[in-house]
Amino acid sequence: MSGSLLKKLTFVLLAFMLCGTLPVFAEDDSLETLGFIEKTTEPLVTTSRIPRPTSKIAENVTVITAADISRLNAHTLADVLQTVPGIQLDYVRTPSTFSFFTIQGAANTTVMVLVDGIRENDYDQNIAVPGTIPVQQIERIEIIKGAASTAWGSALGGVINIITKSPNPDRPLSGMVSGSTGTQFTADARTELSGTLDRFGYYMTAGHLRSDGLSANTGANQNNLYGKFTYLLPDNGLVTFGLSHLKSQPGLDEADTTNWGFIHDNNEYRRTNAFLKFTQPLGNKLTLDIDGFLTDRDDHTKFGGRDGQGAITFFNDYTANDSSRGAGARLIWGDSQQNLVAGLEYAHVQASYRDKLSIDSPVYDRSWDRWAMYANGAYSIGELTILPGVRFDATGTSGDTTSYSLGATYQLAEDTTLRAYGAEGYSLPSPRSPGKDLLQKIRTFQGSIESSAVPYLWLKGTYFNNNLHNSISVGTMTITDQNREGFEVEARTIPFYGVSLANGYTYLYAKNNDTGERLQTDSNNGVPPHTVKVALNYDNTGLGLRGALTGNYVWWNSPANSPAQSSGMVWDLHLNWKLKTISGLTPELFFSGHNLFDAVQTTYAPVYPNAGRWFDGGLRVSF
Repeated sequence: MSGSLLKKLTFVLLAFMLCGTLPVFAEDDSLETLGFIEKTTEPLVTTSRIPRPTSKIAENVTVITAADISRLNAHTLADVLQTVPGIQLDYVRTPSTFSFFTIQGAANTTVMVLVDGIRENDYDQNIAVPGTIPVQQIERIEIIKGAASTAWGSALGGVINIITKSPNPDRPLSGMVSGSTGTQFTADARTELSGTLDRFGYYMTAGHLRSDGLSANTGANQNNLYGKFTYLLPDNGLVTFGLSHLKSQPGLDEADTTNWGFIHDNNEYRRTNAFLKFTQPLGNKLTLDIDGFLTDRDDHTKFGGRDGQGAITFFNDYTANDSSRGAGARLIWGDSQQNLVAGLEYAHVQASYRDKLSIDSPVYDRSWDRWAMYANGAYSIGELTILPGVRFDATGTSGDTTSYSLGATYQLAEDTTLRAYGAEGYSLPSPRSPGKDLLQKIRTFQGSIESSAVPYLWLKGTYFNNNLHNSISVGTMTITDQNREGFEVEARTIPFYGVSLANGYTYLYAKNNDTGERLQTDSNNGVPPHTVKVALNYDNTGLGLRGALTGNYVWWNSPANSPAQSSGMVWDLHLNWKLKTISGLTPELFFSGHNLFDAVQTTYAPVYPNAGRWFDGGLRVSF
């Protein structure tokens, strides 16, 4: 073992020991199911792999619930992300099709997307495709903006942590059937079943999403299956097994090749994931988690055009395959005042990238092992909470790295919280990048204030500074060493006669660290200085009515000759009417109008125009 590696391991072990010296406070009889967090009216957020009240979270976090997703009549994760302050998609086309996205200017190649703790990012370009992630099984989404490597590893730009639904604990059988259709035969069919029989619980869902295409070359066909099964052990331990399979075919409209003028791409994605988790309380304040997982991915991107006889043919079939298996274990200790999570992770990865229509050797075909150990804790002294974190990663591809974070929250008043957060994080490069042995690094700082002291109003303001270095370009995406600085303002009103307003504004100043010049948005790099999110919500439980009018505005700050375009705000209208329950069945009608005024928002108008005005609607029945 090298001297530098020994020093890093010694430092991490010392950090674990220091975090473990947090004093033990008196136990409380009112404990949550995990056995260590006292009951609270605040939402619990697992940003550091341990549930904490939102007043004791230092990072800039947005939480989206299943109710929020249902209000939007969302098809995929992409529909949801476009409504979140600080997040901007490059373009929004037919549901399930591909789009890049950024979090405060951080490219999605640096953002870790997790479903039930399983990595959704591929190993080729570190990209997760939000359009291929269905929303029916989602219970909650926790979005961390900024470096989160001390908890999650390769998460330089942030984390999108998706927690799926659990079995219904109150009924042996419940479920839902839903169907919708709209413009260009854009149809979404779903079903789910959930319940608990004695100690056994189950949640299952299946979905089919298809469209003839809302813009050129965006016909789509996607199928997905998901299941989660639980068994409660006699001593309050819990075994959970999850399995998901997805096949998606976005870009099926070969006849539009001539409209592009050069090539045609046809994509096909296949994902299969499984996990097994064991959770065992070891006392009122201590819990053991052990989990294992398997993943398999097969992505095809085909390029072609017209042959000498004018027929459509494919010239390339670029195939990215990867599979992984691994395990993790963590100990979680504490209460809402003092807590600690310490864990170990291991994974074995096999990945390759080749052109199946070429006799050339693969661009790469390799396997590697990676492992990590980490500790994150919280220590409260009166109204002040200190949140340290440290993680050591042996990446298997790009050497070893240690990530650090230190956060603090201060309860200035009962309804006002101050936050500060600093971290150093990393992101893995693509195996086909020229500097594939060089880790991308970031130093981030955030400061924020959150308050509901103003009557009928919730306010949050956040300053952020993210300094990116050792940048690696991936494929056609060119990323320079950057400093991304700005602020984010969010506000929500308390409902008045069922009406509430929410909005968010993000200002971003991104510059090239080498030249000092301000960066502009182009087809490879989205750094919009101004983004605005607006939502007007209406709820009338007596009549069963819900509605949401959402708006998204972006100014790209692109060069005069850039293919990026933005004109006007994209307005979407979502309406829901829950009818009277009859014989245990509760029907709900829903309708959505998208991009009502045909606004343009895209970083590459000639090839990737966003969808214009379109509509869909349908019926869901719960039982």
